[in-house]
Amino acid sequence: MTAVALPSGDRPVLYDAAHGSAPLVDAIIRYRGCETGALHVPGHAGGRTVGPGLRNLLGSTFLASDVWLTPADATTARREAEALAAKAWGSDEALFLLDGSSGGNRAVHLAQQQNPGADHVVVARDSHTSTLAGLVLSGATPHWVTPRLDQGGFGISLGIDPISLDRALTDLAATGHRASLVSMVSPGYAGACSDVRALAAVAHRHDAPLFVDEAWGAHLPFHPDLPENAISAGADVAVTSAHKMLAAPSGAALILVRGERIDAGRIGRTVQMTQTTSPLLPVLASIDEARRTMVSRGRILLDRTLDLVADARRRLAAIPGVRVAEAEDLGVPRERFDPLRLVVSVRGLGLTGLALEKLLRTPGPGLGTSGLLHPAVAVEGSDESNLFVAITTCTSPDVVDALVTALRTLSCRPRRRLRPAWDGQLVAALLAPREQVCTPREAHFAATENIPLERAVGRTSAEPITPYPPGVPAVMPGERLDRDAVAALERAVSTGMHIHGAADPTLATVSVLRD
Repeated sequence: MTAVALPSGDRPVLYDAAHGSAPLVDAIIRYRGCETGALHVPGHAGGRTVGPGLRNLLGSTFLASDVWLTPADATTARREAEALAAKAWGSDEALFLLDGSSGGNRAVHLAQQQNPGADHVVVARDSHTSTLAGLVLSGATPHWVTPRLDQGGFGISLGIDPISLDRALTDLAATGHRASLVSMVSPGYAGACSDVRALAAVAHRHDAPLFVDEAWGAHLPFHPDLPENAISAGADVAVTSAHKMLAAPSGAALILVRGERIDAGRIGRTVQMTQTTSPLLPVLASIDEARRTMVSRGRILLDRTLDLVADARRRLAAIPGVRVAEAEDLGVPRERFDPLRLVVSVRGLGLTGLALEKLLRTPGPGLGTSGLLHPAVAVEGSDESNLFVAITTCTSPDVVDALVTALRTLSCRPRRRLRPAWDGQLVAALLAPREQVCTPREAHFAATENIPLERAVGRTSAEPITPYPPGVPAVMPGERLDRDAVAALERAVSTGMHIHGAADPTLATVSVLRD
């Protein structure tokens, strides 16, 4: 067994021969190799006799891998795989998840509440909507910390800062309460990382554990030119999604626990209670394989990816009408900026980001006048001004070429003048503090009625209203809808942003508590 120091911070991980194995992958392959006759669920029985539609969709190998091991075999392989993952990510414990970081957010918040309905948590306002679900399940009272926004007008959240967190915890202590959890996000949707070391120090000084939603940061421990991952920086618990920036299917994620401030056993029991007892083993096995890949070849793969990203940034920034956000544009140190996430401002091309995303996803002659078809390119997301792009170790250079070519072609077309964009002002309005009338859980179970949005000023929301991207609730259940909130939501709808969580995604009506 050899101790290898990871590139930054205090990230030593023991790499031994065991990292060359993948216990869950191996267990499934052994089962398949026995040509076992399946007299168990799932009902497709290995996929031998399913229709061609399902076989074409999933593939024969995937169906043959969707098996039911004995509980003892599955548990043993899973625990071995989780122990290897804990070493790779620098934690004491790791728990595999099927329902993404969203499931981890819910489980951590639920597990951490020792006094249901009476506990208090300090939460970053740019938290994902799944954190809200955790608050509803736990019944905790949230105390929100507003994040900083970028300095370049891109409308990007930079996360919370230590001074704001200290103020929130101090104000909470003045009321006679202590935070049972500090919950935050890093990296953010655009790759900006918070100063987790400083934030952990603040939380611990107030005797509160720090939980980091690190959904976008599963790759961070595996290259020295990437930001420090949350666990290495002092977080007590973190959740990260293998399916976002590593080679794993949707839903594959991990909870990572380090130190004594968090009861890993309680979190494990909560995961058992809230996750299916019929796990899709290929998804869990993909986390195991992603860990093996990153430990053995992650540095090489990320070297290539960083070269591809640097070239993409250079070529995109050279296109007239296009701006690419760099660390200095956002106002974050380079060591806290993940370059694999690109924010590309396209308003200079005479199109909103939302309109351009739709155009890029549809192959056809719409980008130029030559009549030639252009390949479809699907980006991660868009808003009124920007395209959001994720480049991973599996991204093909051909796809990056297609994006660059499409935007270069658009830059040669006559441009129409767009109405002034809200840019950061819209994001600031959506993330602004609201008056909290009751807890999210109380609002969730209260009597409600649906009324037109324009008549909702002064009423208490019964539902989360979440513009995508990045999936951050602008209004939480239990918060009062003020004029600024209604105006910002009207603007979000008019720009074409998708509204998640509301019963009426058009926001013609909203659900509010009955007076």
